[in-house]
Amino acid sequence: MFSINKAYTTRVLLPVFLGAVIYCLLRDPSVIIFKLIKSSTVYSFILSLQQISMPVSELFPRWFLYSLPDALWCYACVSLILIYWREGPLFFKAFWLSVVITLSFGFEVGQLLNIVPGTFCAYDLLFSAAAIALALSHEVFHKTPSKTGLGNTLATDSSGAPV
Repeated sequence: MFSINKAYTTRVLLPVFLGAVIYCLLRDPSVIIFKLIKSSTVYSFILSLQQISMPVSELFPRWFLYSLPDALWCYACVSLILIYWREGPLFFKAFWLSVVITLSFGFEVGQLLNIVPGTFCAYDLLFSAAAIALALSHEVFHKTPSKTGLGNTLATDSSGAPV
């Protein structure tokens, strides 16, 4: 069984980090996010790392470069909600999960309908659906014990020691 800290690290932070690494190091620097950070020192650092990593990007399939980062972020977001609201009311968990699912699928459908800038990709929908299903199934089959839920990680006893 996972502790709450290990659950956050493996199910939230690690997928976000891996998605960011793929996105920043193996994707074309003409992607819109790079235009937004162009004036920062982070941009020049990423560009220098890309000079090393871009030749390697040709070794990966397109789904790895384009669909996997979104799926990793979707998995992390769903996992974060499931972990954070584990002890909370079902309404809040359901509300935030519906927001994530709506945004995840909404952006792709919006691209299909030319409402949202970008290129529609059926693999993005498939990978996002798989990420959501994986996060939900992970929660069901590998649930962090309730005593280590977020509400209890912040709780203290009468002496001020963590419970």
